[in-house]
Amino acid sequence: MRASRGVRIAFAVLILLVFGFYLYVHVAEGPFSDDAGTFHIRNQEPSAPAAEPEEELPIETPEPTPTPTPTPTIDPNSPVGKAAALGLPKPPDIDITSWEFLMANPDHSIEEYEPPLAEYHARSVSDYMSSYDELYFDERIFDPITQFSMGAVEAGNKVFLSSGYRSYNTQVGLFNRKLGQGYSEEEAAKIVARPGTSEHQTGLCCDITDRPYDFKTTDLENTELYKWMSAHCHEYGFIVRFPKEKEDITKIMYEPWHFRYVGVEAATYMVENNLCYEEFYDLYTG
Repeated sequence: MRASRGVRIAFAVLILLVFGFYLYVHVAEGPFSDDAGTFHIRNQEPSAPAAEPEEELPIETPEPTPTPTPTPTIDPNSPVGKAAALGLPKPPDIDITSWEFLMANPDHSIEEYEPPLAEYHARSVSDYMSSYDELYFDERIFDPITQFSMGAVEAGNKVFLSSGYRSYNTQVGLFNRKLGQGYSEEEAAKIVARPGTSEHQTGLCCDITDRPYDFKTTDLENTELYKWMSAHCHEYGFIVRFPKEKEDITKIMYEPWHFRYVGVEAATYMVENNLCYEEFYDLYTG
């Protein structure tokens, strides 16, 4: 019995040794222990450091496609449209019905119109200016005609003013005199305006020469006075009313002595674009 018991004890000890050896092998090589007795996963590659988040690029908001501004349509019958059709720049923004644009010509009668008149004494302005007695103008051009004439005087010229305002009845007498000299009505109208169609009846014009003349001719274009006045008239608001090479339009012979007030803006536009008054006026009417 003792031998059998001893065998059993020895057998039990052997089993314990085998079991302990088994535990040693599996635990030591297992995934959960190290020399310090700390359990961890063996043979596992160290974790890679966490990747830094990529910097987010700002999202560009697309620019909206601009809507093209429609090109305004120009009315072909407006002053701008008429000027463009003739290859002219934009004309000044004026009221063509204003007093300084009063049109008197063979196609536009002003009948017995009479402007607000005042007598003009040229000699009282300058010793180098003179005029016939009883020279009248529309009172609204007193300052412009004085400044224009004084500009010529200061440039070294003598100035003689004549044929300012003429009444309807005076024009009747002048026209009939031409008829009495043997001219036909058509021929006479090229020299003297028919009553109601004369520029002089507007009170806005004047014949300006270097001295009195019994009979004015186109040779006056050669005087120093005309050369200065025709070059500077627009600066004072005046134009050569019946210019050379525009006779077919004005229906009046070339008169290098007859100056008409229309204002600086309009006069400058006409001079810069070689327009007679009829051509300018037609941009706003018709």
